Amino acid sequence: MSTPLTDRDERALLTAAENRIAEPLPIGAALAAVRRVLARRPRSGVQGRESLSCRPPQTTAQTTPLAP
Repeated sequence: MSTPLTDRDERALLTAAENRIAEPLPIGAALAAVRRVLARRPRSGVQGRESLSCRPPQTTAQTTPLAP
């Protein structure tokens, strides 16, 4: 059975995690991560499919000229 962590141990672990998160990611690793994400995306034609919510509404109503 393992011994329970003391407050000092917990603070040390938390500090180590915070320091690891705060360190800047090397640019090579960042670019590799972006390449992996882009490689997983399905390739589409020249343009991606536009969602319906982004399209302007289609109006079929006739507009009447304004009276003078």
